[in-house]
Amino acid sequence: MVDITNIAASTQSEKVISVNSSQETVTSYPLLDYVVPNVDEHQDLLRAMRKACGWGLADVPQWFVQQSEGTRIMVVFYQHGTKTPAGMGAVELIDFDHGDKDVADLDSKRGSIVSLFLYKKFRGKGYLGRILLILEEIAREEKGLEIVTLYGLSLAGGYEKFGYKTFKMQKRNYGGNNNWDTRYLQKSLREQESQQLVV
Repeated sequence: MVDITNIAASTQSEKVISVNSSQETVTSYPLLDYVVPNVDEHQDLLRAMRKACGWGLADVPQWFVQQSEGTRIMVVFYQHGTKTPAGMGAVELIDFDHGDKDVADLDSKRGSIVSLFLYKKFRGKGYLGRILLILEEIAREEKGLEIVTLYGLSLAGGYEKFGYKTFKMQKRNYGGNNNWDTRYLQKSLREQESQQLVV
Protein backbone atom coordinates (compact mmCIF):
# COMPACT_ATOMS: atom_id res chain seq x y z
CA MET A 1 0.00 0.00 0.00
CA VAL A 2 1.24 3.50 -0.78
CA ASP A 3 1.07 5.78 2.28
CA ILE A 4 0.57 9.15 0.63
CA THR A 5 0.87 11.06 3.87
CA ASN A 6 4.51 10.07 4.27
CA ILE A 7 5.85 9.96 0.73
CA ALA A 8 9.14 11.81 0.62
CA ALA A 9 10.69 10.65 -2.63
CA SER A 10 9.33 7.28 -3.67
CA THR A 11 10.36 5.59 -6.87
CA GLN A 12 8.72 3.02 -9.07
CA SER A 13 10.49 0.13 -10.70
CA GLU A 14 11.57 0.30 -14.30
CA LYS A 15 9.48 -2.29 -16.14
CA VAL A 16 5.79 -2.98 -16.18
CA ILE A 17 4.61 -6.36 -17.38
CA SER A 18 1.09 -6.35 -18.81
CA VAL A 19 -0.60 -9.68 -19.41
CA ASN A 20 -3.25 -9.54 -22.14
CA SER A 21 -4.91 -12.90 -22.78
CA SER A 22 -2.00 -15.18 -23.65
CA GLN A 23 0.42 -12.39 -24.60
CA GLU A 24 2.94 -10.75 -22.33
CA THR A 25 4.08 -7.21 -23.12
CA VAL A 26 6.98 -5.49 -21.41
CA THR A 27 6.86 -1.72 -21.40
CA SER A 28 9.77 0.22 -19.97
CA TYR A 29 9.10 3.63 -18.47
CA PRO A 30 11.71 6.00 -17.03
CA LEU A 31 11.92 6.25 -13.28
CA LEU A 32 10.45 9.22 -11.43
CA ASP A 33 10.55 10.31 -7.81
CA TYR A 34 7.38 11.84 -6.44
CA VAL A 35 5.93 13.60 -3.46
CA VAL A 36 2.50 14.62 -2.27
CA PRO A 37 2.95 18.41 -2.08
CA ASN A 38 2.28 20.60 0.92
CA VAL A 39 1.26 24.23 0.79
CA ASP A 40 4.41 25.59 2.50
CA GLU A 41 6.95 23.88 0.26
CA HIS A 42 5.22 23.39 -3.08
CA GLN A 43 2.67 26.12 -3.76
CA ASP A 44 5.11 28.24 -5.79
CA LEU A 45 6.22 25.19 -7.79
CA LEU A 46 2.63 24.24 -8.62
CA ARG A 47 1.92 27.83 -9.67
CA ALA A 48 5.00 27.78 -11.93
CA MET A 49 3.83 24.53 -13.56
CA ARG A 50 0.32 25.88 -13.97
CA LYS A 51 1.72 29.00 -15.63
CA ALA A 52 3.98 26.91 -17.90
CA CYS A 53 0.99 24.92 -19.16
CA GLY A 54 -0.91 28.11 -19.96
CA TRP A 55 -3.70 27.81 -17.42
CA GLY A 56 -4.59 30.20 -14.60
CA LEU A 57 -3.04 30.18 -11.16
CA ALA A 58 -6.21 30.85 -9.17
CA ASP A 59 -7.02 27.14 -8.67
CA VAL A 60 -3.80 26.24 -6.85
CA PRO A 61 -4.79 27.39 -3.32
CA GLN A 62 -8.12 25.57 -3.64
CA TRP A 63 -6.27 22.38 -4.59
CA PHE A 64 -4.60 22.36 -1.18
CA VAL A 65 -7.98 22.85 0.52
CA GLN A 66 -9.41 19.93 -1.47
CA GLN A 67 -6.39 17.80 -0.59
CA SER A 68 -6.82 18.57 3.12
CA GLU A 69 -10.50 17.57 2.82
CA GLY A 70 -9.52 14.26 1.18
CA THR A 71 -11.24 14.95 -2.14
CA ARG A 72 -8.07 15.49 -4.17
CA ILE A 73 -4.64 13.86 -4.14
CA MET A 74 -1.91 15.95 -5.79
CA VAL A 75 1.47 14.59 -6.81
CA VAL A 76 4.62 16.42 -7.92
CA PHE A 77 7.05 14.38 -10.00
CA TYR A 78 10.84 14.81 -10.12
CA GLN A 79 13.48 13.44 -12.45
CA HIS A 80 14.78 10.33 -10.71
CA GLY A 81 17.55 11.00 -8.20
CA THR A 82 17.30 14.79 -8.55
CA LYS A 83 15.23 17.72 -7.37
CA THR A 84 14.47 18.67 -11.01
CA PRO A 85 10.69 18.97 -11.34
CA ALA A 86 9.29 16.95 -14.24
CA GLY A 87 5.58 17.58 -13.86
CA MET A 88 2.44 17.12 -11.83
CA GLY A 89 -0.88 15.33 -11.72
CA ALA A 90 -3.76 14.70 -9.38
CA VAL A 91 -6.70 12.43 -8.70
CA GLU A 92 -10.03 14.09 -7.91
CA LEU A 93 -12.79 12.20 -6.14
CA ILE A 94 -15.40 14.81 -7.13
CA ASP A 95 -15.86 16.60 -10.46
CA PHE A 96 -15.52 20.04 -8.86
CA ASP A 97 -16.24 21.99 -12.04
CA HIS A 98 -19.46 20.28 -13.17
CA GLY A 99 -20.52 17.65 -10.64
CA ASP A 100 -20.50 15.01 -13.40
CA LYS A 101 -20.69 11.64 -11.63
CA ASP A 102 -19.50 9.93 -14.82
CA VAL A 103 -16.21 11.77 -14.29
CA ALA A 104 -15.70 11.32 -10.54
CA ASP A 105 -17.93 9.95 -7.80
CA LEU A 106 -16.64 8.36 -4.62
CA ASP A 107 -19.88 6.38 -4.09
CA SER A 108 -19.35 4.56 -7.40
CA LYS A 109 -15.57 4.33 -6.80
CA ARG A 110 -14.70 6.59 -9.77
CA GLY A 111 -11.97 9.21 -9.71
CA SER A 112 -10.58 11.52 -12.35
CA ILE A 113 -6.94 12.07 -13.24
CA VAL A 114 -6.59 15.82 -13.67
CA SER A 115 -4.00 18.60 -13.83
CA LEU A 116 -1.59 16.48 -15.86
CA PHE A 117 1.47 18.45 -16.87
CA LEU A 118 4.98 17.55 -18.04
CA TYR A 119 7.72 20.04 -18.80
CA LYS A 120 8.65 19.90 -22.51
CA LYS A 121 12.01 18.22 -22.00
CA PHE A 122 10.26 15.18 -20.45
CA ARG A 123 7.63 14.77 -23.18
CA GLY A 124 7.73 11.90 -25.67
CA LYS A 125 10.07 9.82 -23.49
CA GLY A 126 7.66 7.60 -21.57
CA TYR A 127 7.25 9.78 -18.49
CA LEU A 128 3.50 10.16 -19.04
CA GLY A 129 3.10 6.39 -18.81
CA ARG A 130 4.96 6.35 -15.51
CA ILE A 131 2.91 9.27 -14.14
CA LEU A 132 -0.35 7.53 -15.06
CA LEU A 133 0.78 4.30 -13.39
CA ILE A 134 1.67 6.13 -10.18
CA LEU A 135 -1.61 8.08 -10.10
CA GLU A 136 -3.59 4.90 -10.85
CA GLU A 137 -1.81 3.06 -8.02
CA ILE A 138 -2.53 5.86 -5.56
CA ALA A 139 -6.19 5.96 -6.67
CA ARG A 140 -6.56 2.20 -6.21
CA GLU A 141 -4.48 1.69 -3.08
CA GLU A 142 -5.29 4.83 -1.09
CA LYS A 143 -8.87 5.58 -2.11
CA GLY A 144 -10.14 2.18 -3.19
CA LEU A 145 -11.13 3.45 -6.62
CA GLU A 146 -12.10 0.93 -9.27
CA ILE A 147 -12.26 3.27 -12.28
CA VAL A 148 -10.24 6.34 -13.23
CA THR A 149 -11.26 8.78 -15.91
CA LEU A 150 -9.53 11.43 -17.99
CA TYR A 151 -11.00 14.09 -20.18
CA GLY A 152 -9.67 16.54 -22.72
CA LEU A 153 -10.36 18.17 -26.03
CA SER A 154 -12.01 15.78 -28.47
CA LEU A 155 -9.02 15.79 -30.84
CA ALA A 156 -6.58 14.89 -28.07
CA GLY A 157 -5.71 11.23 -28.18
CA GLY A 158 -3.03 8.80 -27.25
CA TYR A 159 -4.39 7.62 -23.89
CA GLU A 160 -5.69 4.41 -25.47
CA LYS A 161 -2.15 3.01 -25.47
CA PHE A 162 -2.29 3.24 -21.65
CA GLY A 163 -5.52 1.23 -21.49
CA TYR A 164 -8.06 4.08 -21.52
CA LYS A 165 -11.25 3.81 -23.57
CA THR A 166 -13.58 6.60 -24.69
CA PHE A 167 -16.93 6.35 -22.94
CA LYS A 168 -18.54 9.62 -24.07
CA MET A 169 -18.08 12.74 -26.14
CA GLN A 170 -19.81 16.00 -25.20
CA LYS A 171 -19.23 19.69 -24.76
CA ARG A 172 -17.63 20.84 -21.51
CA ASN A 173 -17.25 24.39 -20.31
CA TYR A 174 -13.64 25.32 -19.60
CA GLY A 175 -14.50 28.80 -18.31
CA GLY A 176 -16.29 31.76 -19.84
CA ASN A 177 -17.59 31.01 -23.33
CA ASN A 178 -15.16 28.13 -23.81
CA ASN A 179 -17.57 25.24 -24.46
CA TRP A 180 -15.43 22.71 -26.27
CA ASP A 181 -16.06 19.22 -27.59
CA THR A 182 -14.52 16.92 -25.01
CA ARG A 183 -13.47 13.27 -25.06
CA TYR A 184 -14.04 11.37 -21.80
CA LEU A 185 -11.99 8.22 -21.27
CA GLN A 186 -11.94 5.64 -18.51
CA LYS A 187 -9.86 2.72 -17.30
CA SER A 188 -10.77 -0.10 -14.94
CA LEU A 189 -8.30 -0.43 -12.09
CA ARG A 190 -9.73 -3.86 -11.22
CA GLU A 191 -8.50 -5.15 -14.58
CA GLN A 192 -5.18 -3.39 -14.07
CA GLU A 193 -4.71 -4.99 -10.66
CA SER A 194 -5.19 -8.47 -12.10
CA GLN A 195 -3.32 -7.85 -15.35
CA GLN A 196 -0.26 -5.83 -14.34
CA LEU A 197 2.66 -6.73 -12.22
CA VAL A 198 5.18 -4.03 -11.37
CA VAL A 199 8.63 -5.61 -11.16
